[in-house]
Amino acid sequence: MKSHEWSYLKHHPAVWRILLGILVIPLFYASLFLASVWNPYGELHHLPMAVVDQDRSTRTLAWGRTVSRKLVKDKSLQFHRMTAAKARRELKDGRLFLVLKIPANASQTLSHLATTPKQLKVTYDTNAGQSTVASKMGATVMQKLQTTLNQTAVQAELQASQNAALTVGKRLTLTAKQLDQLSQAGVAGLPATQVAAATQKIVAGLTQGGEQLSEVRRTDQLKHLAMPVKLTQHDVVTVANNGTGMAPYFMAISLFVGCITLNIIYDARKRHGEYRNFALAWLDKMGFLWGFVVLAASCMWLGVRYIIGLRPLEPGETYLLSLLIVLAFFSLVTCFRLWFGLTGAWLMLLFMLFQIGASGGTYPIELTNPFYRAVHPYLPMTVAMAGLRHTISLGGSIAGISWILAGIAVVFSLGTLAYFYWHRADSAVM
Repeated sequence: MKSHEWSYLKHHPAVWRILLGILVIPLFYASLFLASVWNPYGELHHLPMAVVDQDRSTRTLAWGRTVSRKLVKDKSLQFHRMTAAKARRELKDGRLFLVLKIPANASQTLSHLATTPKQLKVTYDTNAGQSTVASKMGATVMQKLQTTLNQTAVQAELQASQNAALTVGKRLTLTAKQLDQLSQAGVAGLPATQVAAATQKIVAGLTQGGEQLSEVRRTDQLKHLAMPVKLTQHDVVTVANNGTGMAPYFMAISLFVGCITLNIIYDARKRHGEYRNFALAWLDKMGFLWGFVVLAASCMWLGVRYIIGLRPLEPGETYLLSLLIVLAFFSLVTCFRLWFGLTGAWLMLLFMLFQIGASGGTYPIELTNPFYRAVHPYLPMTVAMAGLRHTISLGGSIAGISWILAGIAVVFSLGTLAYFYWHRADSAVM
């Protein structure tokens, strides 16, 4: 059977150029968005932050200076020492994303931690108006940093206490030796045996106490005292980076966007030749468009796989599932476009935007409103993302998901076939 669609395209090269532009939309959409969120936590050293040290050191402790030096030297973060005024100004202007402020009484408070314990309040400022995401990432960094700050503070106090105990221990030991010398010399007016017996008891007690106080704990012991409980996270399924976790979301959106764009620009209702029956007209039109969206999905897959660097758990299944997803999405969008014209394409655009919010791609669906939670399981994008999560990172069978997507493709393809039957008497547009 001669394909009138291909004949039409041969005589209209401008349409070819438009179609080539549409072909790479899923590729560009998925690749550009994934590249922008690929590994943000691995790039924290590019996020400028400031530490403002207002601490007044004591004779025995300079906690603010110690912490500031550690933060500035830490290559995993980008901390800069600044004055309070400069840090406030640059945070407001968007040149900084976080300002950590060490108060003036830091060393004074921590130096009396053992005798008069008080909680030291260290504040940090963010600018959510400049970047909400950066503000949340900064808060995550500070939560992790708080453990280090607490450990540093307690360890410093424990070390100071150990040093004091060491000094007292040495003095007690010295006193014991002096008493021992005195007992050996004897004391005038007292029997030597009585003096020796009493003195020996004192010497033994002082020596034992001095030895106990002179025992200095090792650094690792102080570390355990400073942080006796440590929480360790264990992921039952790990992903390489943030982009890998977000890939199902962006890939599904990209394919839906491509289907909408194709239907808006390329009108599937126009026939470019005469056919013996409506079924042949439908097969010629839909066969060409099915091949086109499969090619577009393949381009997207090659981009995220070999340009962005996505490493799925099951590469082959991920690719084949992407093809099934695009066929399901295309059948749905095309059915609405055929029956309702550009209004149908507009409705599908609204439907896609709705799915972006209700599919649980950014935040867990449990954190959204009750309506989104109710419709979430029944959305095509939800099903597509669930399947991609399995093939990319979770593993397991996608048989049930594949049957659902195949069902969507078949049902709405029959809807397009019904349109061609209903309009079987329409004349061709050359």
